Amino acid sequence: MIDWSLVQFPLLHAPLSSGVLVSVNADGTEDWRSPKRVQATGSFEKSISVKSIGGDGSGNATHLWMNGNPSKFLQGHNVFGSDDLTSLLYDVFLKLVNQFGLKPTPEELERIRVGDYELTMVDINYSFLLPSRGDVLAFIRALEFKAKTRHGKPSTKGGTLYFGKTSEYWAMKFYCKAEEIQTTRGKLPVEIQNKGIEKWVDNILRVELRLLSKQLKRLNILKVKDLNKLITKQLFNEYLRKIDMTDQIKLTDEVMLNMPNKLRSTYTLWTEGHDLRSMISKSAYYRHRKELKEFGINIDLRPESIKKSNVIPLVRILEAQPAEVPHWAFEQGLVHHSAALINS
Repeated sequence: MIDWSLVQFPLLHAPLSSGVLVSVNADGTEDWRSPKRVQATGSFEKSISVKSIGGDGSGNATHLWMNGNPSKFLQGHNVFGSDDLTSLLYDVFLKLVNQFGLKPTPEELERIRVGDYELTMVDINYSFLLPSRGDVLAFIRALEFKAKTRHGKPSTKGGTLYFGKTSEYWAMKFYCKAEEIQTTRGKLPVEIQNKGIEKWVDNILRVELRLLSKQLKRLNILKVKDLNKLITKQLFNEYLRKIDMTDQIKLTDEVMLNMPNKLRSTYTLWTEGHDLRSMISKSAYYRHRKELKEFGINIDLRPESIKKSNVIPLVRILEAQPAEVPHWAFEQGLVHHSAALINS
């Protein structure tokens, strides 16, 4: 889905009343000035930044600059959404001109409807379903030590793993979506809480690709219409393959998911072939043996029958199909429906 974008809508208009930022030199002369941003309000009070830029020599601005998350602006969240950048931004534009009382010409409206204007930056992300939230966090930790790109080793901040965080071209980040929506920044609007989103994201790994202006030019993606839905997915997969993930990670198996935490360590040691009697007390051994039998496990026996399929290469996790938008999200109106159905 499209998660963030920076564009300049072609729109001749009287500049928005936003104030001006001015830089003054030491001698008191003006160095530069720039219009301040205005926050436009979308669904569930989610905002997006806009400002008037350019000039026609008669006091009018020539473009409406926009920087923000179109998915959040239109539907109140970015847990899932659309890959159709052109349609998303067209719908954002319609809301903006209505909110600020702007009057685009038919020609300007058509240019925006088909995406015939400059794209400066875009974020593309997809969600991947892992067995548990613990596996999401374990995967991110494993990447920190076992993966790299041409940017080198990743960096971490606040639970998010970054490749190329300071790059002027492109970057990727990995994070636990369930933990993000628990923060103030990512919190869901009250109106859409407890409708299934929180449960759906519990074991979701979010992977996000940011393409900046210099990289978009290298890719010859100069306008919004150049990034259609097919190219969006292809680019994401191409950059995902740039990450060297040759090592392995052990994911939680299905049996472990259903057992209480107190039994998981004993079960893990048993699957790895350790002598449990020498590692835990006699009373704990018999107690755990009794409780594990309820899951069809007999720790008196050797674990020859346990498959090691949960130990897999890191890259295998991300070669799987990304998590699809759940059907109930459409039924509950949690996914924005575009006003412009454009065949990309």
